[in-house]
Amino acid sequence: MCAAHKKTAGILGAAGIALAATVLAGCAPDPAAAQVSPSPSVAESAGAVAWMNGFCGAVKDFIEGNNKMTSATGETVEAIKKSTSDQLGHYAAILSKTVDGLGALPAAPVPAGEAAKKDFLGKYTSARDKTVKAKADLDASGKNDTAAQARAVEGLISAQKDTHGALDPVAAILGAPELKTAAATAERCRP
Repeated sequence: MCAAHKKTAGILGAAGIALAATVLAGCAPDPAAAQVSPSPSVAESAGAVAWMNGFCGAVKDFIEGNNKMTSATGETVEAIKKSTSDQLGHYAAILSKTVDGLGALPAAPVPAGEAAKKDFLGKYTSARDKTVKAKADLDASGKNDTAAQARAVEGLISAQKDTHGALDPVAAILGAPELKTAAATAERCRP
């Protein structure tokens, strides 16, 4: 009966709305409205925003560090080797910082966040390990060893391929509405 009064109230003019409101005041709430699930608490939302800030922040720091990486240059094989070693060292450092940042995150508020964290952590750890190995092998090689130089570049390219699948933390959690909402307000998730 109340649902019928609600529909009638939408059809009535301004004068009829007051009468309809008076009639509706005595109605019980619609049972479907009572079954709406409650929104997450402020504490849960704040926790999700803080978690997303950390997740996005670790990746954003990597991207910013990667953008500062210079290309290997030099006139001689020895100079190029040193420049490549420096480049690998820079890349290893930003990857280590990213791995540490992701590893330091608390448990995600939802399982999708944990899955995304595990995936990103795996990719960045693999990239870091490849970069550290490439640098160590290059540094241990002779000063004119061009084959070592080529292997180092291959190691760097392989490491970069690992990270290319882990550059968009927001896309990784789109299936989790709570984290998607949190990402919209998390400062470090903004472009």
